Amino acid sequence: MTTYKDIKGTSIEVVSSDPSNPVLGQIWYNTTSNTLKGLEFAAEAWSTGGNLVTGRSQLGGAGTQTAALGFGGNPYQANGKKTEEYNGTAWTAVTAMNINRKTAGGCGTQTAALAFGGGPPSTGVTSSEEYNGSSWTSGGVLGTARNYIASCGTQTAALGFGGYGGPKALTEEYNGTSWTVGGALNTGRSYLTGCGTQTAGLAIGGNPQNTLTEEYNGSSWTNGGALPSGKHNAAASGLQTAALAFGGSPIPPGNTQKYNGSSWTNAASLSVGRSYLAGAGTQAAGLAFGGGTSPGNQTEEFNAATPTTVTLSGS
Repeated sequence: MTTYKDIKGTSIEVVSSDPSNPVLGQIWYNTTSNTLKGLEFAAEAWSTGGNLVTGRSQLGGAGTQTAALGFGGNPYQANGKKTEEYNGTAWTAVTAMNINRKTAGGCGTQTAALAFGGGPPSTGVTSSEEYNGSSWTSGGVLGTARNYIASCGTQTAALGFGGYGGPKALTEEYNGTSWTVGGALNTGRSYLTGCGTQTAGLAIGGNPQNTLTEEYNGSSWTNGGALPSGKHNAAASGLQTAALAFGGSPIPPGNTQKYNGSSWTNAASLSVGRSYLAGAGTQAAGLAFGGGTSPGNQTEEFNAATPTTVTLSGS
């Protein structure tokens, strides 16, 4: 019979406390808890989070998985100013935006967020708003009104690109005070999504070129790896070299892909497939919330495969 020592070349270690830096596949016996333990990978997956206070689609997002911000949405007459904060467990309604917005760009953190563009009207608006963790104030004015605009970056170093209402290849950069024109997308499109930073942005999917990815270096866009399946009206999180794109149309609307800076691979799918949702967080810890599937209040948390200590037996 093959033993653990035959496989690993060492016997099971007997210890009074768990090792501080175990290696994957290591097994040990803890004499304090009288348990046999080991280190294994927990599979990547989406799990259910707390529901939005107000379900809606076409909202904006910012922040992290445990400190997120959701704002605006459709129907805009009822939901366009609504703002909610997420603490990793539950959403709380906070101070409303100054104007109604849907399909707006959004970026930054929960305590330093930026919302810009969006509609109504169908061609979008030029105004921006900045959130400081308690209230919204007016920010700089976009050079061209747009809705369905993609976004990334921070409150003081943001990027807005693509969209409907102006030139679909248009990119604008924000410095915390004013917007200026940046390098144009190689392929103009709307209904796209984005993530990353102002100097390392990522433009993902869109309509009609919904498998296209472009990378921004602070002055110009270059084509990146193509999505394995096209999407528009999706959401994204993470960085240019470690991105997560999820949801969107066409079917299946729950599909998720990961980007490593050169190519995309399929990842675990959302439990509730939807379009017109918002995203926040990183590739390893993403957040999806809202969307066009009734009741539109669903929140899901993505966690990458991670080493996890598990108990194999007990006394």
